[in-house]
Amino acid sequence: MKILYILFPMILMLPAVAAPENAARSVLIKSEPLLKKTMGKSLTAYGSVMPSTGATENISFPRAGQITRLDVSAGQVVKRGQALLEFSTDPNAAALYHQAETTAVFARGELKRIEDLTSHQLATQSQLSAAKKALQDAEANLAAQKKIGAGVGAQKIAASFDGVVSQLTVQQGDRVAAGAAVMQLSRAGQLRATLGIEPEDIARLRLGMPVQVFSVFGDQAPVLSRLLQIHGSLNPLTHLVDIEVELQAGVFLAGMPVRGVIALDKHESWVVPRSAVLHDEQGSFLFQIKNQHAVRIPVTIEAESGDSLAVSGALDHSLNVVVSGNYELQDGMMVRENNP
Repeated sequence: MKILYILFPMILMLPAVAAPENAARSVLIKSEPLLKKTMGKSLTAYGSVMPSTGATENISFPRAGQITRLDVSAGQVVKRGQALLEFSTDPNAAALYHQAETTAVFARGELKRIEDLTSHQLATQSQLSAAKKALQDAEANLAAQKKIGAGVGAQKIAASFDGVVSQLTVQQGDRVAAGAAVMQLSRAGQLRATLGIEPEDIARLRLGMPVQVFSVFGDQAPVLSRLLQIHGSLNPLTHLVDIEVELQAGVFLAGMPVRGVIALDKHESWVVPRSAVLHDEQGSFLFQIKNQHAVRIPVTIEAESGDSLAVSGALDHSLNVVVSGNYELQDGMMVRENNP
């Protein structure tokens, strides 16, 4: 018997070895040389627009009363002579005025009576002096009541200048205590920006420094101004030190949030386009190109001017900086140049 042997070819299945992801693909990028330029450092601060010091007027009354009519609302623009509100004196304050008036009339009559008696030697000089003193006290009290307007039943208040109702603390019908401010008017066009600065940065500032003020809304061009005042204590609400910057009329409105960029001393720095710097949870960084591979370099932004940033870090001046395509890069990834 013959035994036949059939040989089947054996195929060995070897596992594929995956290439590292960063080595398997490359990213198309554009790079530029790293340059050193003279650029001024800057300090950025945030705050809001407020009326200038001395450009506001608080409306209050030295007697208690009631707002019987309110003709304006908060934020309203008003003209000089425009009606603002009507205030009625509290009945108790009015009663005190009438009492003072009656007391003065009685003291005047009593003095006349004592003078007549004294002329007939029916009253003593001591009684005459007491009557004179009583009249002086009564007239002084009446004068004080007149000064606070207690004798005025209703009083209409009008704007004394063109401006804006920057604060309104009452509603029509509210009763207000003596001396309580009910409204604040701000003169039109006299504004300032109050910005908050970290305490450790105050030593870097001096009065007169140029400041660019930006609205946080939209992309309007900045307003160039100068640093006017540096406060000497912390703001209890923000725990920052307030600084004040004068603003031009017609550009900003009271209450508007703004950003201020303060120009500090100029110095020579590594300068890269804004597009070159990226940010993640580890901080700011950029990529340089070494042997056709991306090298991640952590950087600190020292200053900014338009589309340029002054940065510091472990930079190699002989290597190009990636300015486009860097969003796809990882440290060590291969790159392809797209430079003209």
